[in-house]
Formats: sequence, C-alpha cells, structure tokens
Amino acid sequence: MKSRHLFIASIILLSSCSKTNQDIPNPGNAAAISAVPSNFKQKILIENYTQTFCGQCPKAHYYIDSLLKMWPSTAYAVSIHVNDGLQAATNVNLASGTNMLDSIYNTFNIYPGGPINRDINSPIDLSPDLWFSKAQTKLGQIPSCGLAIDASEISANNHLNVIVHTGFSQNMFGDYRLQGYIIEKTVASYDSTFDQLNDFSSQGVSPDTTLPFYNLNDTINHYSHKYVLRKMIANSGVEGDGIPQAIMIKGNEFVKTYNVDLTGINWSNCLLVFFVDKYGANGSTHLIENVQQVPIGSIKNWN
Repeated sequence: MKSRHLFIASIILLSSCSKTNQDIPNPGNAAAISAVPSNFKQKILIENYTQTFCGQCPKAHYYIDSLLKMWPSTAYAVSIHVNDGLQAATNVNLASGTNMLDSIYNTFNIYPGGPINRDINSPIDLSPDLWFSKAQTKLGQIPSCGLAIDASEISANNHLNVIVHTGFSQNMFGDYRLQGYIIEKTVASYDSTFDQLNDFSSQGVSPDTTLPFYNLNDTINHYSHKYVLRKMIANSGVEGDGIPQAIMIKGNEFVKTYNVDLTGINWSNCLLVFFVDKYGANGSTHLIENVQQVPIGSIKNWN
C-alpha cells in the first residue's frame, strides 16, 4: 500500500565510418531519413503482461497512462494480453498454444507486471510499483544506438512497407536483434469478451478510493484497453532479426525492410514500435538498448 501511494505522489510531482546499408534493394530510394547523429536519446519500452480477467490489472494500466503523460516522447508501452480475447495471434505458439512472449519474459507469471527495457534480475523488476523509479534510472542512461522508421507506404492490397534504420553512436559488440510490434492505441467494445475485471471498485475485493476505478463496477463493460499488442514483426519471430556484427560500428547504419500484412488490423489507430534487443540465453538475460515509435502511415526520424 505504501509503495503505491509513493508512486502516485511521485507521478503528481512531477570519427565517422562509411555508411553501410543492408536488406534494402536500393538504399538510394529510402525515405528522407537524415544522417546518423552523433548521439541518441534514451527511450524506454514498458512491456505489460495483462489479462481481462485480472482484477489487479487496471492499476498497471493507470500507472502506464501516468508514465506516458510524464515522458510522452521517450516512454512507450505495450499491453501483452495473455490467454484472453485480446491476445495477439502471432504471439501464440501453434504447437503448444502458449503465449511466447509471456513464456520467455514473464516466467514468474506476474499479472499485472512486466519489465522496462527487458531489464529483469528478479521478480520484483516486473512490479508496476517500481516502474516510475526504474523509468527514471533508464532514461538517465546514454544508449549506443537509435532508430528511425519510415512506415508511410501502405499498398492497395493493405500491406505496409516498413523501412527501419538503426544507427550506431558507439561500437557495439554482441548478439543484438531487431524486433517490432504493431500496437493498437485503444480497443473498446460492448462485447462481454472485452470486459475488464476491476478489484478496485467499491464493490471489488480491493476497493481503493485513490484510483479512478473506485466508482466503476467490479466488472467494467466497454473498458478502454490501451496499447494492445496486435502483431509481432520480425522475420525470425520472437527471436528477433540479427544485426550483423560488422555493421555495428560508430557512424554506421543498418537498414532493414519489412512487408507487413495489415489484414484485420485497424491500422489508422495503430502504432509501430521497433527496438534493439541484446539477446540473451533466457528471459532474464536480455536487455533493450533503445526503442522508437511511429504511427502507421508516418515517418519518424532519429530522436
């Protein structure tokens, strides 16, 4: 209880190398993304594991809204639904039926919960009560790379051509991989499949007058689900796509293209998030180096 109130109080208070391109047929035809800058802003991604039948989950949704209002240009979020009607089909292992991201990065089965930039040393690192302090720490760091995204080209057959630029302000060594998400900004429906359980209602098991859910029902119909993962983007799936070691040199640029089928996706209400992940042997040994977000149909330059 004490940590929650502290969190809410805190919320309220407040030598170049030649450029190398890969995976693009003619780099000269790429969009007008500027040259690789000498430094990048650090950005963060909150990967929140959530469920419609999790009564404690609305508190994490509230915390995310608060953090994104505090750092609108450097903090991003994705709600990764697990075993409910909003679970992304591309996130399900067809053989086992398991949620792949959840099985790798949420092995402690904490709902709500999730890491910031996949920095996981213990179960406590997934706690929404620590997101504010962890976000402050992460945003104070200096990344070695940054991203720019051209997501402006949508074909007549509803396919998105994405060009992702990764630039390097320092030499990087190790197994770094590129991965993306399609995120729907808001999903709301009167269909009971999308109802959200709410423990914090005056009728709920954990009534809390400090949260905006107190005067709502213990099951919220037409709940506004935000930042919902709709699709993973990576040719290698949940593993991400490797960035060649020879490219990761100060001043260099790695350019990769993706052709993404938008069938069944309300793309005008969607965002693209791409990130560079330092790949690890298990879920607790990954680390996201940097992140970029852009609305589908738009271009986002460095920083």
